[in-house]
Amino acid sequence: MAPESGAQADLKACLNSAADAACAEDLEGFLDCFAGSTKTKLRKETAIRFIRHDISMEVLDTQVLRLASNAGQAAVRYRLTLSTDQYDVVSLVAMKREQGYWRIHSERIQTVEYQSPSCCSPSRYSCLGGTCRIQ
Repeated sequence: MAPESGAQADLKACLNSAADAACAEDLEGFLDCFAGSTKTKLRKETAIRFIRHDISMEVLDTQVLRLASNAGQAAVRYRLTLSTDQYDVVSLVAMKREQGYWRIHSERIQTVEYQSPSCCSPSRYSCLGGTCRIQ
């Protein structure tokens, strides 16, 4: 297996930073992990989510699928806890490089495994990218 490049490590670091900021309920830190256009869309709903829930988020695995100079894509598996409900999420995350830093542009959920009872749609539990609709 080839060693991880600096760009791959930076891309993964962005995803881990988003998870760390979510755990700290650090709105600005979380939003700083997103591309400009996505950040604007997420501000209000993310603030409300941080108020409604005790949040824990952990990136469990990241595989970089595509990496170019200013764009990338990763398959990500993360564990999201919202108050007492826990979910394991697998998604495809599109990344952009802005001002020298990797930022999350969008997320497309592939699977959600519920670790606790819930009747909600998986798309409502996307936390890394543009669909962030957890209530």
